[in-house]
Amino acid sequence: MNIKLNAESGVPIYLQIIEQIKNMVLCSAMKAGDQLPSVRDLAVELRINPNTVARAYRELQHEEVIDSRWGEGNFISDKFSGSATLEKKKIIRESLKNLIGQAENYGLSKEEIKKILSEFITESK
Repeated sequence: MNIKLNAESGVPIYLQIIEQIKNMVLCSAMKAGDQLPSVRDLAVELRINPNTVARAYRELQHEEVIDSRWGEGNFISDKFSGSATLEKKKIIRESLKNLIGQAENYGLSKEEIKKILSEFITESK
């Protein structure tokens, strides 16, 4: 599994695992029904404590991103895959909100921001 951890980011390792697994689904690198590595296998691969992976998997299960099947393993949930479009929109909205806030901090008016966004959308068609 292609998970990259950054011990110096200040973000707890289990949260990094959660975010990267979610992003894999959102980017279609993983889809509903795909099996995740076992807790032990992922811990060995990432060179971390298995309890950290188990915590990430528990949180992903609680958020209905994965389904845990006794004796079979952990799989990407149909529920999360189905709501991936909503999740993508949520991420884009949050990114735009931050970008607009930054533009306002630079002194741009809402009208100037709208004009820039409109120009960008027109150019990208």
